[in-house]
Amino acid sequence: MEGIALRAQGLGKCYLIGELHKYKTLRDQLASAIHAPARWGRAIFTGDSSVQKSEPLNQIWALKDVSFTIRKGEAVGIIGRNGAGKSTLLKILSRITEPSVGRGEIYGRVGSLLEVGTGFHPELTGRENIFLNAAILGMRKDEIKDKFDGIVNFAEID
Repeated sequence: MEGIALRAQGLGKCYLIGELHKYKTLRDQLASAIHAPARWGRAIFTGDSSVQKSEPLNQIWALKDVSFTIRKGEAVGIIGRNGAGKSTLLKILSRITEPSVGRGEIYGRVGSLLEVGTGFHPELTGRENIFLNAAILGMRKDEIKDKFDGIVNFAEID
């Protein structure tokens, strides 16, 4: 896709809140397997559908049906109040988490820094932190060396 840097189509992320699986001991699982045919048979003959129902789960959609295209060279800001899904969108686009529906396509290289202060190790020097974070963002060592002075000037940490 020439000219396109990023495309999102129908992105959605749903989180399930509630009990997914009850953790049982081996003894509990064996006993349940032995008694299961009797429970199902009783439910069929008595019309009791409660045996077949699982506990309801609450669904929370952090993102729902988000679509956009960003062209190469464009600058984009994502704004919204707390809980609007900004971080979830960035996590999906940087491949930290998978979307529940839809897809995001990235043409090129993406590095994400989602939290303020992420990746700055207090026990490392400034130079070591620059190399570490640049490597996390996918830069090669020779690239970092070439751009080191520019990074220092930009960050005003000389």
